Amino acid sequence: MKLTELIAGLEDRGQRAEDRRPERELEIKGLAYDSRDVEPGYVFVARRGASKYVDEAIKNGAIFLVLEEAMPISVPNIIVEDARKSLSILAQGFYGNPSKQLKVIGITGTFGKTTSTWLIKSIYESAGIRTGLIGTIEYKIGGKSIPAHHTTPESLELQSIFSDLLQGGTSAVVMEVSSHGIALERVYGIDFDIAGFTMLDRDHLDFHKTIEEYKDTKLKFFTDLKSDGIAVLNRDDRYFNEFKSKIKAKVITYGTSEGCDVMGKVCSVSENGIELIITYEGKECKIRSPLIGSYHINNLLLASACALSDGIEFASVCKGIGSLNLVPGRFERIGRVIIDYAHTPGALKSALTSAREMAKGRVICIFGCGGDRDQGKRSEMGKIASQLADYVILTTDNPRSEDPKLIIEDIIKGISPSNYDIVLDRRDAIRKGVERSSPEDIVLLVGKGHENYQIYGEIKVPWDDRAVAKEIMKELGIES
Repeated sequence: MKLTELIAGLEDRGQRAEDRRPERELEIKGLAYDSRDVEPGYVFVARRGASKYVDEAIKNGAIFLVLEEAMPISVPNIIVEDARKSLSILAQGFYGNPSKQLKVIGITGTFGKTTSTWLIKSIYESAGIRTGLIGTIEYKIGGKSIPAHHTTPESLELQSIFSDLLQGGTSAVVMEVSSHGIALERVYGIDFDIAGFTMLDRDHLDFHKTIEEYKDTKLKFFTDLKSDGIAVLNRDDRYFNEFKSKIKAKVITYGTSEGCDVMGKVCSVSENGIELIITYEGKECKIRSPLIGSYHINNLLLASACALSDGIEFASVCKGIGSLNLVPGRFERIGRVIIDYAHTPGALKSALTSAREMAKGRVICIFGCGGDRDQGKRSEMGKIASQLADYVILTTDNPRSEDPKLIIEDIIKGISPSNYDIVLDRRDAIRKGVERSSPEDIVLLVGKGHENYQIYGEIKVPWDDRAVAKEIMKELGIES
């Protein structure tokens, strides 16, 4: 691609400022925002304060630079207002704006994104539509599954994935859209056809600082949606009215209350799954999902609403939902142990409520909180756990640079009854929980879900809650 063609989009979208182009036209071989990825013939996009990386990028072969501030360098460059937006614009142009040729469905919200996207993929593929998936657990591109590094990848990776999907014959993609992905312009300029919202609760306040800022970030995803797009909103969420009033796209509502466009009536929730009657445009259908826990009702309704509003038939919705047996680490049952990714107050409450519905005996909850993250939620989660579980074991969960003992002290501030123990070693905590349980009990092990590591400092140590739970139950002679 020629440089002139590539950077034309920057001026069209108000990003270009000072311009020092080369005297001759350049052929661009690729883009990079990490200097280690630069190869000869690349354009390097650098944010303010990245001078040391600029030097490395030039050394590695960058022939043009996109900068947020002028620098004393000889390599041709352009100054832009926002490097992140510019990277997204350049990536779209470099890969030929692939999102305009795909049906793109984005799901955001505090929790439920992963399960909802997996359900949507299953529904669309049941309708004969080859569909990609981008999210917290993995990226599914054609027949390949790639471990996820971010819930929402950087804009350059996203455009590359979209391009690969198109070339592989995929016509739709469903993706999780995180608040980081919105705030850091990773999804800027993507041509979303459908935007779905799970619900909003406290999360990521280490990054957003206030719940209002967090909410406004989520809202931006919907206000940026094109006018002929579809916004699928949870009518039962407390921010529904505010969101609906500010969206220019068509709004489809879902929930269990009267008046929803897609309304669900719960028939049963058991250890065998969930049955719902879903009503849409005067028609109704009973769906059966193997997913366990009322935890998943909202996700089932959101996925159904996205598909039905897009013209997918009820038959495909029922088939797609019925064929998804589990989502890794999302209320995943292993004998009497349930593994879940819940790491926010709202998610923990939902998981514990679902566990209580299933337990014939007690609910034993094992959890911790991540280090170097929102400290304010720790006491809230302690309060919720102590109120909704019969017995709580506080343990280590990705402490990063913090002392695990101090993290647990923050959690204890919210605990009122003395129905807890502290077991810092996570394996020992799981063993204690299982040993203290009976066949009638549910041991709810939350926080890590699908993750296969623990983070201590900057080191990732191999760890898998599911594997450890199975090992311990086998050692104790308990069926898993």
